[in-house]
Amino acid sequence: MKNLLSLILLITTYNFAFQPEIVQKEIYKCTEDTSVYIKINYPQIINLGNLEVQNKINAFLESEFTKALESYNEFISDPELLEYYPADWVFSFEVSFRTTYLSNELLSIVLDHIEFTGGAHHNYFSTGYNIRLSDGQLLKLDDIIKQNQFFNLSLFCEEEILKIYNASSLAEAGFFDDEIIITPNQDFYVKPNYLVIQFDPYEIAPYSLGSIEIELRFDRLKLLLKPDILFITNE
Repeated sequence: MKNLLSLILLITTYNFAFQPEIVQKEIYKCTEDTSVYIKINYPQIINLGNLEVQNKINAFLESEFTKALESYNEFISDPELLEYYPADWVFSFEVSFRTTYLSNELLSIVLDHIEFTGGAHHNYFSTGYNIRLSDGQLLKLDDIIKQNQFFNLSLFCEEEILKIYNASSLAEAGFFDDEIIITPNQDFYVKPNYLVIQFDPYEIAPYSLGSIEIELRFDRLKLLLKPDILFITNE
């Protein structure tokens, strides 16, 4: 009995000691006259309990979030480009993140990128990263959804869009096509109890409709989900 209590205490202490957390790192650069700048806030995971996996995840996240540096460096490498615009314009590249889900099994995090490089408006996009914390593996949608259920997932997305826009068809809601086709490479993220399918401006609808995020409850998707997905069954 004493040995059993000691084992329970050891497991409890271990679980308490290793609760993953997300911290923020920042990169900021600008031209000498500050007419062009880049600001990147990127996530790093700590207290994972497996240093090898933690380092793997952090290296991946840093690499993904700092890709905007390439665009910034390319932009400022052509000073003649800036001469076409008013002298008081400020050009920007900004990257931030949202942590939408974090447990001992899964990290779901969204990269938000917004930039202004001239033109009528800013451009922006988002990318979801869903990382299995046991091994640092990046999950795709077909790691969650059964291969033969993407058609049904597409129908669920269409139904939700019609509810959101109070429309009888996607065309009436202002979308480019009258159907949604979800593939295994579709961008998504996870939040408590929900799978969120996301589309960037111009992807399925005009810029005026902004980003499209379709929230689907996991309990509604039971027949579509692969079995033994810990971050769903543990909710």
